[in-house]
Amino acid sequence: MGYRIVNVDSTVILERPKLKDYRQTIRESLAAALGLDLDCLSVKFKTAEKVGPVGEGRSAEAQAVVTLVRD
Repeated sequence: MGYRIVNVDSTVILERPKLKDYRQTIRESLAAALGLDLDCLSVKFKTAEKVGPVGEGRSAEAQAVVTLVRD
């Protein structure tokens, strides 16, 4: 539609499982799915410090900021 993705900065928020050992695999999968170079994609992991549904392990959150440019 006239735009392309330049950068993705994503954060996964959950208590368990700990995903840090899978960061590179997740980045590679996302980069391939989006057609991006690895250096254009960031994946971070956080916990909710045992607060709310995420902190209690009943849910998970994902957030992403995507930079687009017009072609």
